[in-house]
Amino acid sequence: MSQEVDTVFTTQTQHSEDMSQFESQPMEALIWGRLYAKNMTITTLGTKRALPLIDTISRIYDLRKETYSAGRKETNDLCINTEHVPLKIIRGISSLHFTIRKNLADKEAPAYIKDHSRNGTFINGTLIGQGKEFILKDDDVISLSHQSFKAIVYKDQRVSKHLTELPEEIRQTYYVGHELGSGACGTVYLIHNAITCEAFAMKLVKKNLLNECSKPTILNEPQRIMNEVKIMKSLKHPCVIKMHDIVNTPESVYMVLEYMKGGDLLSRIIRNKRLQEKTAKIFFLQMCHAVKYLHEKGITHRDLKPDNILLEKEDEITLLKVSDFGLSKFVEQDSVMRTICGTILFVAPEVLATGGIGSYTKKVDIWSLGVVLFTMLSGKMPFSDSYGTPAVEQIKRARFNFSDESWKPISSAAKNLIYKILTVDPKNRPTLDEILGSAWLRDRDAVAQVERLIKKKLTGTKKPGKCTSDIENNNDHVFIEPPKKRPRNN
Repeated sequence: MSQEVDTVFTTQTQHSEDMSQFESQPMEALIWGRLYAKNMTITTLGTKRALPLIDTISRIYDLRKETYSAGRKETNDLCINTEHVPLKIIRGISSLHFTIRKNLADKEAPAYIKDHSRNGTFINGTLIGQGKEFILKDDDVISLSHQSFKAIVYKDQRVSKHLTELPEEIRQTYYVGHELGSGACGTVYLIHNAITCEAFAMKLVKKNLLNECSKPTILNEPQRIMNEVKIMKSLKHPCVIKMHDIVNTPESVYMVLEYMKGGDLLSRIIRNKRLQEKTAKIFFLQMCHAVKYLHEKGITHRDLKPDNILLEKEDEITLLKVSDFGLSKFVEQDSVMRTICGTILFVAPEVLATGGIGSYTKKVDIWSLGVVLFTMLSGKMPFSDSYGTPAVEQIKRARFNFSDESWKPISSAAKNLIYKILTVDPKNRPTLDEILGSAWLRDRDAVAQVERLIKKKLTGTKKPGKCTSDIENNNDHVFIEPPKKRPRNN
């Protein structure tokens, strides 16, 4: 094992048995980060002589294990003393000055640096604060005792093409981790704010790919992307995904969104084969309120499907958010939309019947909600080419049934609601208010559970003196049941 790899500021805890485990493995596969000494000197292992950093190849300290400590105390992984920094600086170095940790089980996990010092550890001139953590990013400069004493440079050893292509605005603010998912027009990554350590989902859309994944009738690339941005930045509802940041470059758009740990509804349905009726009801209630909010804002989603419904947690009952407004469009009241969009199995019959030439309204979202409800309760699609006739023809005639075994335990109230929603003529299709007032959704327990989920979300995000959601400004509380007749007094 070459000596330069084992170089430390002064390493007292490196034992020969620790090194033996690396002999049979490529070193590069084990190193997740590197520290480069900057305005200080280092000591080569096995000598007592301090060498100037600029004159020796032994300037790098490789990070392999899960945690590292640094400070004046000799038992630290990195022992910093007067051989390494000027006397005026060493007085400000604490026995334990900072620690660095990383979850080795996830190679894309961020590395955290924690400040334990009295006089401060700084990242790029910003004080971390005693007992607090920052996330280390590639090329971050670590200053000790004073922000002007730039002691160490951190280098991230991950090799990923998407990291090198990130715009400066993203690289300065966020640590970009592993891929959460991808589609024809975009990829989603888990990212963290480097200072707050808060997790987000970043949707990356490459503009040159939109021609490949869009039909000719859909909005052109820049218009379509910025349309999604415009819509999402205007929305504020507990059951609608929130956009936190946006970076637009000539090649790509980067949207920083809420991170939903529970994944998407489609994955939940597939994993469980189908949802319990009680769970489906609570999810459907939230979807209806989200879509009602969008419609009141003059927005039609036009691509409602389980893939675009995100769950906050892995819990069976959790907050739900409608996402992905790439196919949405602002429309004036009473206006119509003339663009064929959406996923075919969730698209309303009037869209298919007109081929995009005719007109259709927000009732297309109502139809899609009905298809999603059918899928949640049965784990199957109401329309499919595998049912004997083309799915398009089934949709145009609303040809579906409840003959599958999965429908036996489902209540007649749920089936009746699906029948009403999946009505070919949009004029006869129920409104969202009518759906919310249906027998199936007039369930006190379900309404109360949804209210608790919403209240918990609002309480957790509300700022003093400001409303967290437009719900709070709405005189008609959207989660209250329709009024019932009062019992006559005797």
